[in-house]
Amino acid sequence: MSDSQITKKLTDSLANMHEEMSVEQMRLYQAYVTKSLEMREAEEALRAAIGDEDAEDENIADSLRDIRTVLADQGYRLSGNECVLLACLSKELEGEDYTDTKRINIFLQSYERKPSNTTKIADGLEKKNLIEMNSDGLHSHKTYRLTKKGQRSAWSLLDRFTSSGGKLSVMGK
Repeated sequence: MSDSQITKKLTDSLANMHEEMSVEQMRLYQAYVTKSLEMREAEEALRAAIGDEDAEDENIADSLRDIRTVLADQGYRLSGNECVLLACLSKELEGEDYTDTKRINIFLQSYERKPSNTTKIADGLEKKNLIEMNSDGLHSHKTYRLTKKGQRSAWSLLDRFTSSGGKLSVMGK
């Protein structure tokens, strides 16, 4: 049945009901239709929100896969700074607000990419305003996270390696 046929049938049915219903019944029916419409709109909004969340999770998973692919491919020449930026981005995508050098070292070591001195690299990245440190004092354990500038730099780096032009950074085999 087409939409126009359904609409005509519904209109005829409502017109006939209208003549047979009392004013109170019509008000109750109107309230029922209003609530039904609100419920349908809420269901559609919920489905859309769930779909958006699923798409966001899929995008994060794709980005994490890209980071792991770049780190795992020893053909890419990555500096210590680049490794730490990608590690920080990875930890951020996994939901960590701040990470520390031990976590960065373990993560990068799993790809045989551990820089010689991650703490020194992190200090240098802080001076370049690419990461910010969170510390309780001079000799306390320091944690790090990317700044907005650091995020842009890490995403740009990842894009460079995963785009078609990224293979320019690969060592000759």
